[in-house]
Amino acid sequence: MARYHIKNAMVVTMDEKLGVLYDCDVLIEEGAIKAVGSKLDGSGAEVIDGSDCIVSPGFVDTHRHMWQTQLAGLMSDHTLLEYFGHVRSVYGSCYTARDAYLGNYVGALQCLDNGTTFIIDHSHIMNSANHSDSAVQGLLDSHIRGVFCYGFFINNVPVWREDDTGIQPPSDPDWRLADSKRVKDKFFAKNGPSEVLRFGIAPFELEVQPIEQAVREIEHARSIEAATITGHAALGKHDFGVQIVEKLKQKNLLKSDMLFSHTAALTPSEYAAVKECDCGLAVTPDTELQMAMGPPGAFKARSHGVSRVGLGTDVSCSNPPDMFTQMRLLLQSERQTRSLLHENGPPREVPIKCKEVLEFATIGGARAAGREKYIGSITPGKRADLIITSCKSTRMSPVSDPIAALVMYANASDVDTVMVDGRILKRGGELVGVDWLETRKELLASTKAIRERAKDAPFDAIMEHVYG
Repeated sequence: MARYHIKNAMVVTMDEKLGVLYDCDVLIEEGAIKAVGSKLDGSGAEVIDGSDCIVSPGFVDTHRHMWQTQLAGLMSDHTLLEYFGHVRSVYGSCYTARDAYLGNYVGALQCLDNGTTFIIDHSHIMNSANHSDSAVQGLLDSHIRGVFCYGFFINNVPVWREDDTGIQPPSDPDWRLADSKRVKDKFFAKNGPSEVLRFGIAPFELEVQPIEQAVREIEHARSIEAATITGHAALGKHDFGVQIVEKLKQKNLLKSDMLFSHTAALTPSEYAAVKECDCGLAVTPDTELQMAMGPPGAFKARSHGVSRVGLGTDVSCSNPPDMFTQMRLLLQSERQTRSLLHENGPPREVPIKCKEVLEFATIGGARAAGREKYIGSITPGKRADLIITSCKSTRMSPVSDPIAALVMYANASDVDTVMVDGRILKRGGELVGVDWLETRKELLASTKAIRERAKDAPFDAIMEHVYG
């Protein structure tokens, strides 16, 4: 495995002991961070010039539905209920297995291009065993780190016409339980915390299905040793008052392998349960603000003593895979909320600092995903998941504070280099080993075919069938 010596960089370590270092070197060996400091001896290593650059941990995206890449922009002006109807119940039924592959593969490339090196893929495109395999393979081929969470959501409502989607007939509603074990055995024989891609489970909507079914799916996930169990909960204005976290606590099922997304409507007792049982939370500012699932609850969770909180980008159909945007939305919405609550005029200082949202996007996300021992900071001994952001663009010149530069000024075009497990996946601003022109051509053809199939959908009948 290649050795790398990054020299003379600004290093935002996100390590409490190391802080921000200037004119600093980072030495990478065997996929791990070997040393961090000035004038390191990197004899024999490939030198990477870090001058005029910021080295920081790769972003950790704790909640994304990767398969929706072909649907970009279709739901950017829509509500959550419209999303359920159009995306899950129509477009989700129009994907072939190859479409699922492309959604996940290109979705992962998008993440890497934007500096995200770890994703929790809440994957509810399991329309057949072939769809399952293809979705996994898409992530494997991208070399992104993360957890593929096999979703039990049913996209394939009664298929409205003969086509080549290869959807599994819904005659056996439990076939996904068996198929999830098959996928685990086939692709994830090794599922330990140091593996680049791991296996997890995403139960059907926890607050919609009967509690007995939720219990069954969670117990099944643990029986096959899923690394992560993730699910939506407490969706702001869409909250059903089920208090699923409280119910799972009562049944002794709330454990540290659970990661709940959105969660703005959690009750104080549920926050206490999350804290006690050491669960993770994923906050997705873009969709929470758009689809009435907010306000984003990262700081609220922290005020309740929850330490495992990360950020996510959620749905490709309305949001880009851009953690820079999520940080800014969270930061400024929280600042606005605090300022409006301030008595006796405006506050005398900004209540939330840039570093706090960068923490949620890096080491906080690693904690939420249970991976803080391996990723999330530039710390010797951790895996080399990092990004090198150039400071040479008009936007990034000059840099007075590297943390502020990352949070408030940078975007994907400034991300020069991305490394996962010591492997360079983006360099010189270009993805490595990717024939993007050919991949884009296939992606656009896939998008066109999906939309053509969707035109024939009897939308009203589908909505009646799914939502009564």
